[in-house]
Amino acid sequence: MFQLSFLNAGLLIFASATIIPLLIWLFAKKKPPKVIFPSLRFIKISHEQERSRSKFSSILLLIIRMLIILFVVLSLARPLLNSTLLKKSKKHAPTAVAVILDNSYSMDASTGLKTRLERAKEVLTVINERANADDRLIFLSRDMDFNRLNSQIHVGEIPSELFEKHPLSLQAANWQELIDYAQSRLSQTRMPNREIYIISDLVEPRMEFKSEIPVSIIEIDPEKSAQNLSISRAMPEPRILDRSKHQSISFRLNNHGDRDMDEVLVQAVVDDIKLAEKFLSVKARESLSETIEFELRHEGWQAGYIEVLDENLEADNRSYFAFEYEEFPRIAVISNSTLPAHLANIIKIFGGGKAATTISPQSLNRQLIDDYKLFVFYDFGEVSPRLRDFLARLDEEDKGSLFCLGSKLSAEQKSFLSSRFDTRIGELNQSGSRLDFILNSHPSGALIADKELKFNEITAFWQTEGKGAQTLGSRGYPLALEKDNSALWLWDAAAFSPFFSDPAYVVFAYSQMRLLSSGVRSGALFELGDSIRSSAMILPSLEAITLADRSFTLNQPGIYTLNPQNADAAKIAVNIQLNDSDPFLAELPKKARKLSEDYASELFINRFGRELSRLLLLIALALLALEIALVKILEKGSQQRRSS
Repeated sequence: MFQLSFLNAGLLIFASATIIPLLIWLFAKKKPPKVIFPSLRFIKISHEQERSRSKFSSILLLIIRMLIILFVVLSLARPLLNSTLLKKSKKHAPTAVAVILDNSYSMDASTGLKTRLERAKEVLTVINERANADDRLIFLSRDMDFNRLNSQIHVGEIPSELFEKHPLSLQAANWQELIDYAQSRLSQTRMPNREIYIISDLVEPRMEFKSEIPVSIIEIDPEKSAQNLSISRAMPEPRILDRSKHQSISFRLNNHGDRDMDEVLVQAVVDDIKLAEKFLSVKARESLSETIEFELRHEGWQAGYIEVLDENLEADNRSYFAFEYEEFPRIAVISNSTLPAHLANIIKIFGGGKAATTISPQSLNRQLIDDYKLFVFYDFGEVSPRLRDFLARLDEEDKGSLFCLGSKLSAEQKSFLSSRFDTRIGELNQSGSRLDFILNSHPSGALIADKELKFNEITAFWQTEGKGAQTLGSRGYPLALEKDNSALWLWDAAAFSPFFSDPAYVVFAYSQMRLLSSGVRSGALFELGDSIRSSAMILPSLEAITLADRSFTLNQPGIYTLNPQNADAAKIAVNIQLNDSDPFLAELPKKARKLSEDYASELFINRFGRELSRLLLLIALALLALEIALVKILEKGSQQRRSS
C-alpha cells in the first residue's frame, strides 16, 4: 500500500556523515578542569552528580546532532511516499509526463478525412492545453534515433514543431525499450509525480512492457476497419534451362482482413516502368503464393517491386526485389583435374551452354579477377601463398567462390577450409546418408524447401563440427556451408550420389551459383535494420553517401545501389517487416490504464506520490532549535551550580 523512494537517491551516501558527532564524542572528550576543594567528601559527591548530569546531556545532544544530519541528508535525497490512497486527489499537481506517439505505419490508415497519425497529433495539442507552467513534458515516438536527439524536458508544453510534421516510422522500436527510455528521462526531472501517456491505435502483434511509472493509453480510432492487403517475399525465380529474357517473380499476396477480396490488381514495376499486371482473388485471413512474368529489357541489374493496389494501408503495398541477369555468366574453374560430369554439366547450364574456363592453381593472378563472375575450386592442390593472395583479393572485391570437394583432402586443405568457413573438417563418411535439413530462409534453400525430393541420398560426405552457417544438412552434419560470398559443398563430388539426379539438386546448385556470381546476394531478402558492407551507395531517396568504415544499417525500404562508381556495382532490395499489417488489436498489459473517449478530463488529475523533503527539513530545523535551547539551559544550570 505504501512505498518509499528517493528522487536523489545518490545523495543517501552522505547519510554516513551521521556518525561524525559520535566519533567526535568518543575521541575528542574534554578533560574536566581541576578544582581543589577543602573537603574530600564534598569533592566526591559533587563529582558523581556532575558526571551523571554531563553524561545524560552529552548523549541527548549527540542523538539530536546525529538526527539533524540524518534528516538534512534525507531531505536533500527527496524521499517520495507512494500510495494508492493518494490517487483519489483531483488536484492538478505539478507532474512530469512522457508522451509516446505511436508513429508506426498502421497509424497511416484513414479514419474519415484524417489519418490516425493526424488524429494522434490532435491529442498532443489537447495535452499541451491541459498542461501548465509547473508541469514538465517530454515528447517521444517509436523512432529511437529521433528520441535520442529530441527528448528534451520542456516546461509547460511540447513545442508543436516537434510533432506536427513528425513522419511515420517503418522500423518502430519495441514498447519495453520505449518505456525504459521514458522512465530514464522522467527520473531526470526530479519531480514526485510522473506519468507516461501512450497515444496509439493499439495495432500491434504484441504490446508487452513493465513500468514502475503509471502508464495511460489513449486509443486512436477504436472502431477500426479490419481490411488490409499486403505484398511480401517478392523473389526472382531461377531460369535454369530457359535463357530467354522472360523473367518470373514469385510473391505472396496477404489478406489481413475479415472478408474475401476479389479482382485485386497486382502489378510488376521494373526501373519505374510497369511491365505486367494481373488480377487475383484471396480469401479472408489467408495468403496466396503467386508469380508474375515480364520481359527483361536489358542485361545487368534489374530492380523493381510487386505492388498491390490497396488504399487501406499503403506502407505494406510493395515488396521490392533486385537481381542480376547475364545471359552468359563467365565462370572460371580452378582445378588440377577434370571436373566430375554432374558438376561440369551444372556449370555449363549456368554459363548459358558454354563450358567454363579451367585454370591451373599455379597460374592464378589478380588480373583474372576482373574477367570472371564466379570461381569454382575443385582439386586445387597446395594451399600456396599465391592461392591465399588470390582468395584474399576475391574477398576484398566481393567476388563469389565455390569450393567443391573430392574424395581426398590433405591436412593443409582441411585446416584452410576449416578456418575459412568457421568449422572443423573431419573424416570422409562413406556410409551414405539422406538429406534431411534445408534452410528455408536461405534464397537457394527456399526454392526446394517445400518440394518432395524423389532422390535425397548422399553417397559420401565430409563430416564437420563447428558453428559454420549450413544451408543443407544430414543427421546433424552440414552438407553445404556458406560464409560471406563463399560456399563449401561437403559431399564427395567424385562419387556419384542419387541426389545429383533429383531436380532439387539442379535448382539448388544453379541458385547457389547465381547468388555467388553477384557482388551481393542477388535476389536475397533484406529487411530494415539489417547491416551491409559497402564503401559507397545510393539510397532509395537517391542520396549518394560514402562510408568510411564500410558498414551501414538499412533504414529505408526500396532499392539500394552499392559501390555505384565501380564496375561491380550491385543493387539490393530492402523491405519492411509486416508487424503492423494485421489490423486487429493487441492485448494490453495488465497495469496499463486505457483512458475513456473523454480522455481530456482524465489528464493531469492523479497524484501518485507525496514528497517529504520539506517535512524532513522542518524536523531538522526544529531539532537544531532544540539543541540550541538545551545548550543554553545546560550552560545556565552549570553557572548556577558554580555560583552556589
